Amino acid sequence: MSRLPALVLSIAALPLLAAGVALAGDEPPARLLYWHEEDDGRIVVSNIRFSRNDVLELGGRERIEERASSQAMLVLVTNRRMVAYSVYTAAWREVPRKATERLEQLEAEDYSAFVLTSDRVLNFNGRSGVWSENRR
Repeated sequence: MSRLPALVLSIAALPLLAAGVALAGDEPPARLLYWHEEDDGRIVVSNIRFSRNDVLELGGRERIEERASSQAMLVLVTNRRMVAYSVYTAAWREVPRKATERLEQLEAEDYSAFVLTSDRVLNFNGRSGVWSENRR
């Protein structure tokens, strides 16, 4: 009989433990991405998740205007494009930049990035590797 209250208490605690596990999955990722800008303009990312390195080559007159990174992704805004890299897709994904577009805001956190320009509102989902955009 003395084990019955402990068993009831354990069963009652199961939903709380399950909720704790679900919340733990929403925590920010561990550091899975490191990056370096080479003197020749190449960007080298080190993807810890897949134990690989990937390189982004910039075009002849392309230059980086702004950069933002998180534990799992990197976003670059150049004079020609917005480029993002995520450890989950292990690939560079880009969106062309409009000629008259001015960058107003760039943020990266966890698996997401936010880009605000004079013409558009963009976001990047680092888990799916998809850019989304709307006109302002």
